Amino acid sequence: MTSRLRVERLGLALIKGTRHTDRDEIELDDHGPVGDRTWCLVDRAAARVLRTVENPSLVQLVARDLGDRLSVTTPDGQTTEAATRDAARVPRSAWAGIPVADYWGRGARIRLQDTALNAVFSSHLGRDVVLARAERGDVVYADPISIVTTGALRRLCEALRNTGYAVPPALDVRFRATVTLDSDEDPEPGVRLQLGDAVVEVGEPLERCAVIDLDPVTGERNSRLLEHVKAADGRLPFGFGARVVTPGRVSLG
Repeated sequence: MTSRLRVERLGLALIKGTRHTDRDEIELDDHGPVGDRTWCLVDRAAARVLRTVENPSLVQLVARDLGDRLSVTTPDGQTTEAATRDAARVPRSAWAGIPVADYWGRGARIRLQDTALNAVFSSHLGRDVVLARAERGDVVYADPISIVTTGALRRLCEALRNTGYAVPPALDVRFRATVTLDSDEDPEPGVRLQLGDAVVEVGEPLERCAVIDLDPVTGERNSRLLEHVKAADGRLPFGFGARVVTPGRVSLG
């Protein structure tokens, strides 16, 4: 049986770790949301994909797809537009030619980019980084789609208030979910949901990290959500992963 629920919010991040932006609609294909984490930033020296939890200022960057170009807006309001192209290969000893970078201990297949945006990213982060195009799903930690419900968010608000903590602004955005569903109850693993034209199958609860304690605009660590989602067994679940069963377009409502 397939359930149909109201879609309250849609969002994705074009470059992994940067601002999670609202969308009126998204396209789901076999690999997940089209455009989501298409790009990532790579630390040249460490040969590693940047992690948001270690680089919270990433969320201050707003990236947009302009077709043949990307634009990036920095916290000072400056927007830079530039084309991207795969960098020429160099000897493997220089690492830049190696098509795999570390992502949480596993190899992410990437294509380093020759673009003026590299200077923008490096200046903002204070380290030598390079933009890379990632293979679909390689810089996604768990399932390609993440889902939270309004019911779970309400229960979290109540838990915060009951323990004397203020509810932080943009609570839903802090979880960087692909889809926020208007539902009092969380879906069970294995259930199929009709989202617009698409059908997805719900997976296991998502384990959270300290990223949810970051302000989604400034990157400041200004909440204590992580300790409020901790389960009795020590896990940190909130929301669910999902995979695409039938591709299609999903719109708000």
